[in-house]
Amino acid sequence: MPTQTLLKIPAQSRILKNTFPILKNCVDFFVKNQLEYGDIYEANVLRYTIAVITHPDHIRHVLISNKKNYGKSEEYEILKLALGNGLLTSEGEFWKKQRRIAQPAFYKDSLASFVQTMEAATLDLIQKYKGNNKGVDTNIGLMFNALTLEIVANCLFGAELSNKQHEIHHAVNYANEYLTKKIMTPFYPPFWFPTPSTLQFKKSRKEIDDIIFGIIHERQKRSDTTSKDLLAMLMHTKDEETGETMTAQQLRDEIITLFVAGHETTANALTWTLYLLGQHPDKFQKLQKEVDQVLDGKSISLHNLRELIYTQQVIDESMRLYPPAWTISRKALSTDEIGGYKIPQNAIVSVNVFGMHRHPDFWEQPNDFVPERFAPEKKKQIPKLAYITFGAGQRMCIGNNFALMEMKIVLALLVKNLDFKLKNTNQVHYTPLITLKPSEHILMDINSRD
Repeated sequence: MPTQTLLKIPAQSRILKNTFPILKNCVDFFVKNQLEYGDIYEANVLRYTIAVITHPDHIRHVLISNKKNYGKSEEYEILKLALGNGLLTSEGEFWKKQRRIAQPAFYKDSLASFVQTMEAATLDLIQKYKGNNKGVDTNIGLMFNALTLEIVANCLFGAELSNKQHEIHHAVNYANEYLTKKIMTPFYPPFWFPTPSTLQFKKSRKEIDDIIFGIIHERQKRSDTTSKDLLAMLMHTKDEETGETMTAQQLRDEIITLFVAGHETTANALTWTLYLLGQHPDKFQKLQKEVDQVLDGKSISLHNLRELIYTQQVIDESMRLYPPAWTISRKALSTDEIGGYKIPQNAIVSVNVFGMHRHPDFWEQPNDFVPERFAPEKKKQIPKLAYITFGAGQRMCIGNNFALMEMKIVLALLVKNLDFKLKNTNQVHYTPLITLKPSEHILMDINSRD
């Protein structure tokens, strides 16, 4: 069959085409047009050719089988303003070298040392609600944002950031907001133009750099070999091929990447998880029953984490319905063909992760919260690449084991010690920024189970 031209969906505006519907809510735009035009189409927007794909075979082609033809899209250049040349934004041989050096720090055995750190931070949060019989209406998005930031800070730096956490929390949050606006707003002023928001971003970036470089240089000066945190692991691990270690700048870029990606995505995933459990009290009770049985009088350990099978199913199903990374973008380096359709050189290929996770051809009851679909015997039947919460191929998120362990620990301890009642009466929609966030505050009445 001859190669076909990509179907260009009708434009809503003669001049601006579909630019503003995509900017208003890209996920809604993807979902609507997937239902109407299928698993591959051109979005028909200003400036770019955007091919949207929502099929495992197409995703495999872009992320695995022909990955050499698909580089990072322009969005990642914007992220570099804050993250530098870390694993999320770098490419080619430099990325391969960085990945080799960083990978050992994220093996499951290496992560075991962080179980107690995650447990301690969560128990500190729980203590705030102990003995409170009247209940507290809590914005769980803010609650999880603060908790995951504390956890990632302690895992990265140990106790060295304790007196700087508020400062870096504010700076990281501002940088996140700035980059989101710059990515989502097509007419945002260039970075060299001194708008108040850009000047504030540069100030926040300098505050972050001063703190992180200060810690790195202090450790290098004293040849620290006693610390067991992630920074220490990254500092002392050598490239198995060259024997090199990371420079201070490389360490800074990887640490910032882990800091930003390691708390916002996890916070959003936990927020959506509690929201879904609040909508489904039967699932919440089933989860509590498992946690009570497994953690009966015990502290968290790697062994009993493995026994929390339904807990993992709940997390998997929550991230299926609300994947923090709702899309993956790549740029075609040369002309290609996907599923019989021509992909022009320089086209942006957008992997519709949200739509893939709810594709009716691959999921029964695709829009329903059914953790049981991830039971061990059923999980094997899920088609490969129909579930890509952490990406796929060689660039799969390096922190996936860290994030899953953290979510499991936090969720298990929370439901073991606390009860949650959802206060939102209407369905909460999503806002696709850099990560998939709730469109409004999710409020819960939190009570101690004591």
